[in-house]
Amino acid sequence: METKGSLQKNIRRCAQGAFGFLCSAVCIMGYYPFLPAYFAANCLFQERSLLLYIGMMVGMGYYMSLEMVMKYIFVLMIIAIAIRFYLWANRKCGGFMAGLIAGVTTIAMNFSGHAFVSADQKELLLGISEGVLVLGLTVLIHYLAEMLSVLRLPVLEPEGSGVLQQEESFYDPEGRMAAFATAVDGLSAAFSSMSERKEKNSLEDVGNLEQEVTGKLCAACEGCAVCWNGNSIHLSGKIRAMLQAVVEHRPKEEIVKQEYVRDCPRYPNMVEEAVSAFSRMELNQAWYKRLLENRLVIAQQLDAMAGLMEGWAKGNRNLDAKSKVLIAKIAYEAKEKGLIAEDIHIYEDEQKRRYIKAKVASKWGGGIPSRNYVRALEKAIHLPLRLEQNARAILTKEPVVLTAYEDTVFYTLPGIASKKKNGSAVSGDNFTMFSLDDGRYFVCLSDGMGSGSRASQESELVVELLQKFMEAGFHKDTAIKMMNSAMVLQGEDHSYSTMDLADIDLYSGKLDLIKIGAAATFIRHEEEVECISSASLPTGVNVDLEPEHTQKSLRNGDFLVMVTDGVLEYLHVKEPEEKLMELIGSIRTDNAGVLAKTILERVLLFTGGYVMDDMTILVTGIWEK
Repeated sequence: METKGSLQKNIRRCAQGAFGFLCSAVCIMGYYPFLPAYFAANCLFQERSLLLYIGMMVGMGYYMSLEMVMKYIFVLMIIAIAIRFYLWANRKCGGFMAGLIAGVTTIAMNFSGHAFVSADQKELLLGISEGVLVLGLTVLIHYLAEMLSVLRLPVLEPEGSGVLQQEESFYDPEGRMAAFATAVDGLSAAFSSMSERKEKNSLEDVGNLEQEVTGKLCAACEGCAVCWNGNSIHLSGKIRAMLQAVVEHRPKEEIVKQEYVRDCPRYPNMVEEAVSAFSRMELNQAWYKRLLENRLVIAQQLDAMAGLMEGWAKGNRNLDAKSKVLIAKIAYEAKEKGLIAEDIHIYEDEQKRRYIKAKVASKWGGGIPSRNYVRALEKAIHLPLRLEQNARAILTKEPVVLTAYEDTVFYTLPGIASKKKNGSAVSGDNFTMFSLDDGRYFVCLSDGMGSGSRASQESELVVELLQKFMEAGFHKDTAIKMMNSAMVLQGEDHSYSTMDLADIDLYSGKLDLIKIGAAATFIRHEEEVECISSASLPTGVNVDLEPEHTQKSLRNGDFLVMVTDGVLEYLHVKEPEEKLMELIGSIRTDNAGVLAKTILERVLLFTGGYVMDDMTILVTGIWEK
């Protein structure tokens, strides 16, 4: 491999020298514009071979007069110094700037040759024309060299040009990931079937109790034969009536007083044993139910993992094979900005939106803003783009992997207003606002049961788990189920919290609203206010949670208003949702923060300024870019 690499380098160096020699041979009306143009283009690469200079010098000595040799040696020296100085000052130099430097230098040299000698108009025009031609040829040669190097045609590829080492994108030729996902999905189904149980009715409980009580008391009684001989059906009916009262949780004293079995001297002991046996049955059933719930939780989590792995197995479409010229343009435009882009890959997601992943570094050192790389990409593919979240802002010589996505149509501006309950140290409400790289923006609001630190811990767990699951790549429904499972698994002391989740697609403006025990949500359009409510139970109540979705469309200038129940409950009106809609519609502002603060101020007018429960108002304004 090293031998092959050395051979390719030697071929490139020989090619550079040969082209330098040929550029010295091309004469146009007594001028040699290809020579300074080719040299200027090569000055943009960090390394140049000695064969390049030898080829040019041999060519000049063979084809040019001594006067021309001296002229172009001086031109090449000035070009080299000027380009190096420009690179030192700006940390970048594109093909056009290198061409401009070479062209101006050539024109200046042509005029300086006639400074003390009168020259006719034709010679002056030819001198200017040579400079313009040098400018155009420099840009063309630099562009062709960059494109051919990226397309793996090394004829014009200068050494150190940063040729892209294209890597194969991840794929699963043997379907191992898909097979693993299927296996995990099967394991999830097995746990789900284990968690299914047949619900018992009270008659089954009574029958089990009768067997235990009669087997323990009647079988050990000396008068058993007398009581049961010829009278078993009647006696069994009386015992069952007593046991039915036990199952219905009637007081023990009342059951003893009723004397369901009148002739039995051990009747009080029978009642005592029945109550004790039924208490043990209930405890066993509670633990068994808990076991089944835990199995169902494990099944849901395995199912979530299977879904995530299936998504990995499918992946996004790689467009490298169809986009070789586009990849070459990206590499070229990046170098024009003083950057080196390598390992460039173009992908297409399920919504047919493209994103570009590449390893990027500053070519000449120093710090270059990442925004320059985005501008280079936009110029190459003619689409507005945005970098991934938490991308490095300044690029240095250390390569970093950057991912750029098609830019969204909308952006959001939030507004927040909250008040904790009077006398509470902290608010029981918590919220989070975050966006994902796929162009979706999320707002999650949770109200913990009660108030104070305990309620705050419960609601904080809801929003924190949901955000972490979704950032890890889980679908929002799966993330909600896994968060709910974690709440259920906390123990017998269940934590109940509401959850209000808004999913806004910043490409289309579509809103997907999921409410779990949460208060009503409002959308303020330009001319009207819309109310969305739900009657679902909070999180942590039921392990088998199925999120309910409400889809709406948001337009430029709309506001999404999410509130906790403390805002609505203490308006002291018959229809609090209608009243809050009226309040929201009466506030004329385009500022989300002002809207949230004004809503809270007007709600407090209904309570006399007293906060009887935690109040939180989240307002999200959506705007076109």
